[in-house]
Amino acid sequence: MRLNKYAILIAVFWVSFTYANPLQQVRDFTSEQLSDNLFVLKSTGSNTNVGIFMGETFILLIDPFVGNANNTKLVSAIRKLSDKPIKYIINTHSHSDHIGANSFYIELGADVISNRNGQFYFNNELISSEDKYTIDVGNEKLDLLHFISHTTDDVIVHFRKNNIIFMGDTYMHDTYPHAYAGGSKGQFEVINKTLSLSNDSTKLITAHGRFLTKKAEFLSFKEKSELWYEKINALNEQGESMEVIVRNEELINISKMFRPFSLGYFEQQVRKTVVAERLISK
Repeated sequence: MRLNKYAILIAVFWVSFTYANPLQQVRDFTSEQLSDNLFVLKSTGSNTNVGIFMGETFILLIDPFVGNANNTKLVSAIRKLSDKPIKYIINTHSHSDHIGANSFYIELGADVISNRNGQFYFNNELISSEDKYTIDVGNEKLDLLHFISHTTDDVIVHFRKNNIIFMGDTYMHDTYPHAYAGGSKGQFEVINKTLSLSNDSTKLITAHGRFLTKKAEFLSFKEKSELWYEKINALNEQGESMEVIVRNEELINISKMFRPFSLGYFEQQVRKTVVAERLISK
């Protein structure tokens, strides 16, 4: 019995030691260590969640936030982990809060991997016209998967060994679907592909808000999204005006399943969703 107690204590100590986050005490940032070589972090001056991957010989960042001051602090924080060069920047889509730091890191010698109109680019060089591009970094393989959902150039980043997926803005855990380019078709393509890559241990990282989501919560998001789109599309098919749709009581109640928002925000998101659904139905 005593041996079992010691074994438990050793196991607890080992887990704590392995995942003791060295960035936890860094000023102006909140962070979480996802594995022994992968972190997610945000600045108090930005709501963008930044991925930090420690490769064997270099560092890779996902969506570093906007602003030279923020990124100067980020580099200083990274130097508490390693003096390896920051070699790659991955953009999950082309909105300014996700690409705004590209020039900062290019000046430091980094290369940018992004998607434009369904094609993957390494800086300005076309490297693939497929919807999937794989990067082998030695101690990990990353699959970059392209979708048309939130934008026309969405990318989710799947770390195979770590069993972690960075979702960009294709999924936000506490708000309505943001599939303004691909509509419901694009949103459910992202959801279904992500679920096919996931198990109960998979960590899903959103680009904004709380860092971490698990598969069960993501399944709940899918169910709520189905109700959201079914109601909006039913009202659309009935020929209802935008003014009638944003005041539909059933849709308002469905929206509260995500999280209660102001009426103004709700109406704004409904209008964007209706426009996207009408475009993809043509």
